Amino acid sequence: MFNAEKCDLCGDCLVLCPYVDYDREEAVEQFRLLMEDETPKILSECVTCAGCNEFCEKGANPFDLILARQEQTGIPHIPEENTKIFRGLADVRSEIIPGNADKPALSLCSVGEIIPGLFDGPMFEGMTILKGGDYFCRLGYIHMGLETPVRENTEKFVENLAASGAEEIVFYHDDCYALLALKAYEYGIDVPFKPIHIIEYLLERVKNRKNNITPLGMKIAYQRPCASRCTPQKDECLDELFRMIGVERVAREYDRINALCCGAPLMPRDRERAKALKKRNVADAVSHGADAFVYLCPLCTLNLRKIASVEGLENHHVIELVKRAVHD
Repeated sequence: MFNAEKCDLCGDCLVLCPYVDYDREEAVEQFRLLMEDETPKILSECVTCAGCNEFCEKGANPFDLILARQEQTGIPHIPEENTKIFRGLADVRSEIIPGNADKPALSLCSVGEIIPGLFDGPMFEGMTILKGGDYFCRLGYIHMGLETPVRENTEKFVENLAASGAEEIVFYHDDCYALLALKAYEYGIDVPFKPIHIIEYLLERVKNRKNNITPLGMKIAYQRPCASRCTPQKDECLDELFRMIGVERVAREYDRINALCCGAPLMPRDRERAKALKKRNVADAVSHGADAFVYLCPLCTLNLRKIASVEGLENHHVIELVKRAVHD
């Protein structure tokens, strides 16, 4: 939540934003208006990536105020029919596929089958699989300028996961992990199991098989999901994982704290702006010598893989790279 007592109106949150071009004076004025319950233009220009929360060194969480004002005002005015597919994820049929009790469960949310074959093979063999609408966290509603559906569903989401009886659950979808690792505690909701991010799980698997690795020798541009703003410490695990499988994460402009959104949140609002954003992202990867675009979020994959392919880049999910490098 927004911490007004920590905000000194320095303007960094909006000066550093890669989607608007505010000087410091304008940035400060925009945020002052927000704090006075006005409706400044940042409400419509914000792409809802939550990057300003990471930019703010004081811990004020400026995006949370932007989001609250977007919900109060109805800005950015997204027609419900334009988000029909996303809203339908809550209705995907739920299923539990039992596995071995001595292994952590694996939650696929409602997006686990978007990229076919990711979970085939020994890497995930014997895990209890949780998938479908019961395990959909709804964190993506923030990209529609809505926080209430996230807050109202979190307790039920945690209950559904806990009902599996698993003491440890690996989360494929970055949004789900972000909700459990940060937002649930902000909402005062106890999480009675240990959430494990898919990157942590993959890294542990690789470490246990370090004598069975064929280094890939690839230069890649990594697409950091917006939800990773909630848990940026994962970057250290990801860097170690890439090193162990012989992948160089090129040092490009739009990565880590400066990562760009994939453009999906903008598609229902402004397709031309979304296309320009995608082109800027992919051009940055090409100009810094990447051979491939690598994704964590399946929705980022869907939104960027076509333009990346056109520019001569391969497209891979992190899981695909690990499976290619590690021989079980």
